[in-house]
Amino acid sequence: MLGIAASKPVLGQAEDVVACSVASAFSYIGQQFFENYPKWCPQVVELEQLSPPPVHRGSRGRQVTRDRGIDSESTFEVSTFTPASAFAIDGVSEPFRSSYELKAEGDGATRIVFTFELKELDLVMRPFQKLIRTALQEGAIQTVENIKQLLETGADAANDAAE
Repeated sequence: MLGIAASKPVLGQAEDVVACSVASAFSYIGQQFFENYPKWCPQVVELEQLSPPPVHRGSRGRQVTRDRGIDSESTFEVSTFTPASAFAIDGVSEPFRSSYELKAEGDGATRIVFTFELKELDLVMRPFQKLIRTALQEGAIQTVENIKQLLETGADAANDAAE
């Protein structure tokens, strides 16, 4: 065997407790995904909802992300839509998954667990798996920090009111 079997998934995961209710967090992340995703993920330079609203399991979208000056386009589908619990998108054109798990904590707070997974790596990228894993982990931490800041400061609501 030449050792070119399918690669194992590479992922980054982060979590934090956010001072808002599970219902509010799910509304922001899941129900309003197409409005809010670029706010917590600055790499998203274009986002288009391909399915009619509202967002639901099976909804499709298209995104263009920019990383280090390189644009990458992908289509995705909402694979998990469980109000006040979980939201996930799976790549249709690229093998990725982004998932958000929400759990109620004391005092009306919410634990958000974010995971970004590359389901497989191209053969030429496999030697860089450790670097990719590190980048995904750093990205997951930044994603959770961004969501926490947006939910806790209400900066998003202030920006919407100003528009």
